[in-house]
Amino acid sequence: MKALIFGEVLIDEYPDGRVVAGAPLHVAVHLVDLGWEAFLISRVGRDNDAEWIFETLSAHGVPDDLVEVDDDLPTGTASVEMSVAGPEFVLHSPVAWDAIKGPDLIPEHDVLYFGSLAGRDPRSRRTLERMSALSQAPIKLFDVNLRPPHVKGEVLAHGLAEATVVKVNDTEYEEVPQVLDFEPSARGYFKLGRRLEWLCVTRGPDGATLYDRAGDAWEVGPATVEVVDTVGAGDAFTAGLVDGIYRGIDPGDILGTAQARAASTLARRGGLPELPD
Repeated sequence: MKALIFGEVLIDEYPDGRVVAGAPLHVAVHLVDLGWEAFLISRVGRDNDAEWIFETLSAHGVPDDLVEVDDDLPTGTASVEMSVAGPEFVLHSPVAWDAIKGPDLIPEHDVLYFGSLAGRDPRSRRTLERMSALSQAPIKLFDVNLRPPHVKGEVLAHGLAEATVVKVNDTEYEEVPQVLDFEPSARGYFKLGRRLEWLCVTRGPDGATLYDRAGDAWEVGPATVEVVDTVGAGDAFTAGLVDGIYRGIDPGDILGTAQARAASTLARRGGLPELPD
């Protein structure tokens, strides 16, 4: 089981500390924890934060061969403020992951993962489009991550055109149709996404719903766990979703295992699984 993962790696800066983060990095680490090989395509600066990221990847068994080093741009950072509605992010730019060049040849893989945020800059956006065109993966998962003002209609259109799986949260489920002007329903997503086989809508504390092209739907309720930090829980959920779809298990069980993986991160700071002994 091999996954090719494209996108941002960065440092989340909380009022009381800093953690290694980025949705693609979180997904890669969780997939490795589930027994996958994960190839991460990203870019960092030539600085101490990059060293921290490389150390984190190594500790979790994620190879860094495809993580580029930029001599001019710094490693990405995001300022995180906690509010009643959840974490609020300020993503700084320009940073190294805005200028991902990507390899000429990509490793064999069963799943391609990419998100919307990594396409905010034309340089990484062009690379993403090239990686997507090169990929022959039977599963291509587009993880919508709307962080205003970094919302690009062309990135959303490309993702929906390429993906066999789309994951959105309940707010994004309503916002993407507004940006792309289509019917705000599961049917609207499947009509626009001609290759789309699965649509997953996460609802935070209210669970998640998984739709298929045939019009069937499955639901899972909220996780029962004391919440310390919600950052990265959606990425852990995504890894469980990928794993379940690839293995072809029952859709209801896919949601259950994905929810359990998300719950495992909620009780601690940051979105990474615990390191093995």
